[in-house]
Amino acid sequence: MLTALLGGVAVTLSAPAAPAPAAAPALLPELLAQQAATALAARVSADLGTRSAGSFLDPATGVPVVNVLDQADAQQVRERGATPRVVAYGTDALQEAEADLDRTGGAPSTAWGVDPATDQVVLTVSDATPKDGADRLLAAARKHGNRVRVQRISGPITEQLSSGDDITTGMIRCSVGFAVHRGGTPHLLTAGHCTRGLPQWINVGPSVDSHFPGSDYGLILDETAQGRGVVNLYNGGTQRITAAGNATVGQSVCKSGRTTHLTCGKITALNQTVNYGNGDVVRGLIRAEIRCDKGDSGGALFAGSVGLGTLSGGDGHIEYFQPLPQSLRAYGATLG
Repeated sequence: MLTALLGGVAVTLSAPAAPAPAAAPALLPELLAQQAATALAARVSADLGTRSAGSFLDPATGVPVVNVLDQADAQQVRERGATPRVVAYGTDALQEAEADLDRTGGAPSTAWGVDPATDQVVLTVSDATPKDGADRLLAAARKHGNRVRVQRISGPITEQLSSGDDITTGMIRCSVGFAVHRGGTPHLLTAGHCTRGLPQWINVGPSVDSHFPGSDYGLILDETAQGRGVVNLYNGGTQRITAAGNATVGQSVCKSGRTTHLTCGKITALNQTVNYGNGDVVRGLIRAEIRCDKGDSGGALFAGSVGLGTLSGGDGHIEYFQPLPQSLRAYGATLG
């Protein structure tokens, strides 16, 4: 079984379960109920193609909402059973603003990406962001007026690794995300910044790959073949993961990790770019308002039986996750 180094892994191996936060399991029925709404929003948005300006779930009602630019498409959305919303900017205008922020090069402890729920690009700037970098990003944001909304946070945005741990020796504290099979051999999927340097994991096996920065996924050879396709709920139970899926803005989700155990929240944006500093920029991440802490890196993000991603980093309250389907495709892997 895993030792204390990985004693609270997200994928249940042989680790004992710890008590869960009382409020977290109560969300699990909601996670199951929203799967149909999430699928409907994705289908309608995909069918509209470039005429769609994104989709999300209304955080209050769970109703699928699809953004459009005119009343004709709004009627089509309505006929398909989703709720239309006519917006001002649309995908092209928001991606133009996003690309402008990309060209600044960013700065440590910043993140940006499109938020379909507000029809804006959200630029997150921390008090820990160096002033010159923050000023450069804010100047670029001002050129786009209401298309860009600035969000201020107090703490730095960091990879969720424990301070002082040495990733090159195996003395690291991360969480396993999902058990997977690659070429018929069992592996464990986690964050790429955890497997950087390809450390050996005690009583598990060696890291065999790391993608970080740019993206943030890594692979560990499960030499003991103890990984199972379930997530530890830290209340004595587990949730079986049967599929990998794409996250939807407004979706209720939960995360399992060794430090904060089971915590739940909402997806707030997709395709986010995060600058962790030291040249470590990761793109295409899921943004969620959910509690995490040091050592939760790599932990599983899921909604019911659907796996969505693995934890990359954040500030403890606003967190960023590597999408699971992308990681599986990159490795040619399937869920265990």
